[in-house]
Amino acid sequence: MTLEHVAAEAGVSKSSVSNVIRNHPHVREEVRQKVNAAIEKLGYRPQAIGQNLVSGRTGLVALAIPNFAQPYFAEIARSAVAAADELSMRLLVQQTDNLLDKEREAADAWNLGAADGLIFSPSVIGDDEIESRRAGMPLVLLGERSHLTTVDRVGIDSIAIAEIATRHLIDQGHTRIAMIGEKTSGDQFVVSEREEGFHRALAAAGLTEASPVGAVDDWTREDGSAAVDALVASGDTFDALFCANDLLALGAMSALRRHGLRVPEDVAVIGVDDIEDSRFSTPALSTVFIDKDWMARQAIRLIAKQIQNADAPPEQLSVPYRLIPRASTSL
Repeated sequence: MTLEHVAAEAGVSKSSVSNVIRNHPHVREEVRQKVNAAIEKLGYRPQAIGQNLVSGRTGLVALAIPNFAQPYFAEIARSAVAAADELSMRLLVQQTDNLLDKEREAADAWNLGAADGLIFSPSVIGDDEIESRRAGMPLVLLGERSHLTTVDRVGIDSIAIAEIATRHLIDQGHTRIAMIGEKTSGDQFVVSEREEGFHRALAAAGLTEASPVGAVDDWTREDGSAAVDALVASGDTFDALFCANDLLALGAMSALRRHGLRVPEDVAVIGVDDIEDSRFSTPALSTVFIDKDWMARQAIRLIAKQIQNADAPPEQLSVPYRLIPRASTSL
């Protein structure tokens, strides 16, 4: 079915059909009803490309995040897709792998007309470069890395998150607490904030770290397991672990069992993110819940706002979080 078929069926001009499809305000109700009836009868569906040429929009939004293999980012992407679908928008997703070149590609590609805007979780690219590459196009930033105030941002208070997790271990009576999560390569920004929150909580309680912060290549189960192996081999004693994310914590608990250490009787463990796996581990993992669904939905709302109104003032939001105590820290 084409526009001409609809016009012939409704007995109106092709331009009148086009005006109805574009919801033009100056269309007589009688004409609108005829056209809609013809569309329904013929099963006509407007071609997206044609509509985009008229509106100057594609209906597509780019989503660039570091790693879809990590459940944290996968859950954000899933919520973003659902929220975009509710607004009849579609997402183009890109994995940047924490690499500067890929983050530059993400920041540039959407500026070539493939998408109406970008939702971006940067890890290594600097704020100045983000600002210069966006060239005034709609942009929403996610996470801790960027602190641009000229664009909409949905941020995370990683210092406070680490502090509340560490304080929970202290409140449980633990005094020899170690942290796992300092990256030996790649993005150091989030790591430094979570390490700062860890040390703030220890200092407030008059404690010092049980051992140097456990270094890892990345925030994976394998790295968490290897970090525990290194801590045990060092001979340092510890009765609790604050892990920078849940994947590290899950790997750490596996290694502790392998070394004959019980969780939480010998070593309590807490993570960050509240990914789905944390609820079904043995024991269930204590964590700090970060509201990833809220984060994704706010990002979609903000990008839609910018697409509709380029002059809308930027918003700086902070993602809700809360402590979720489970069996890995409770005797």
